[in-house]
Amino acid sequence: MLTIESAARITAIIVGIGILQGSLQLLFSLKEFVSSGLFDWNSRQVLAGSHGTSRGWMVGHSGSVWLRIVVIARIVCSITLIIPFQSNLLYASYATVILLSSLFLAYQIRYGKDGSNQISFIILAGLAFTFLLPTSSPFQAVGLYFIAAQALLAYFAAGISKISNAQWRQGSALQSILNTATYGHSTAAAVLRRRPWLGGFVGWSVIVVEIIFPVALVAPPGLLVAFLFAGAMLHLGTAVLIGLDTFFWAFTATFPAIIFVNGVFLGR
Repeated sequence: MLTIESAARITAIIVGIGILQGSLQLLFSLKEFVSSGLFDWNSRQVLAGSHGTSRGWMVGHSGSVWLRIVVIARIVCSITLIIPFQSNLLYASYATVILLSSLFLAYQIRYGKDGSNQISFIILAGLAFTFLLPTSSPFQAVGLYFIAAQALLAYFAAGISKISNAQWRQGSALQSILNTATYGHSTAAAVLRRRPWLGGFVGWSVIVVEIIFPVALVAPPGLLVAFLFAGAMLHLGTAVLIGLDTFFWAFTATFPAIIFVNGVFLGR
């Protein structure tokens, strides 16, 4: 069983790696957010359907400078979040800064986000709460319970959504996804075209794993490891084939909290 401290620290390391990767990707694409860029402020307002007026400090050169400052702050804090042997107050501070920067970026960039952004935000909020409370507090573990509950709910909801979709039930959803321009993988799509049964097998495997994933909370150690391994392979597959690499770090970062809560429930 993981302790509160060890579960929180491992979670911080994994989510820190994910935040660092995403922030570096954003840093290298910032040229698209300046005036006349593909995603300048006025274009973002139109795409987001915002009815508010543009704020001068978010527009043009000034806006790009603020974006760069915020992204660099995220990079610095994600690196320090990974470094071990610091005080809980410092870890809470890093998580809080990243949380605030996430709110800023959510306002600046209102499209192109995915479930990994949401789960990362939840993880950071749970970590900030856990690290802020003293070790003597009976409520310190609440942040980990929150992270675990949100992760299991996300898996279950994803499974229910898939089983409600005819393409997933028929086994053609994966081939359709891999044939798209955004998330496509021509080689994998060709394999599924030649072997339709494989798409059905993989699709139903994903559905079953996601729907029954909440059982991990009360699963014995061997079954818990199997659940977490299946979840990690699912996200590794989406990272390799579809390019959703941030999902891998975001969701595997919830695993230490799940292990901790499982240990509490089973009295280990």
